[in-house]
Amino acid sequence: MEWDLVPFERFGFVEFGSRREEVSALIGPIEDSEVEADEITEFRSAELPIIRYDEHGVCQIEAFYDVEGVRLGDLMIFEADGLEVMRELERRNGGATISVGIVMFDKLGLTCGRLDEGARGDHSITAFRRGFWDDKLEDFESISFL
Repeated sequence: MEWDLVPFERFGFVEFGSRREEVSALIGPIEDSEVEADEITEFRSAELPIIRYDEHGVCQIEAFYDVEGVRLGDLMIFEADGLEVMRELERRNGGATISVGIVMFDKLGLTCGRLDEGARGDHSITAFRRGFWDDKLEDFESISFL
């Protein structure tokens, strides 16, 4: 399955704003879920993304390295060299910021860990709905991979 990232619009077949029933119909039933404040996080098999919902539907989608076919246009996120992925995301975004190990590409609607570092088991990328991370932007500092 291909998981195309379309900034602020969708991640694969899952569109931001979709309801839980719609997502289950697209990618299958959940295995587990967590409720925290006004948000619900759904977990499926390791080969499928983690989906987070708020009162407006899907607000964030996270894929770990074992989700195959994650791409942003022609950039294969987990198949390409991690440092090259970080550089290309920075170029496309027009910069990068970091806070507590999370790298943000705000114009692309993406966050990730340090894909350029060794612990592949921790590699993930998260797409988010426009505005979802806005209240955290001031906590981030500029970083460059170029």
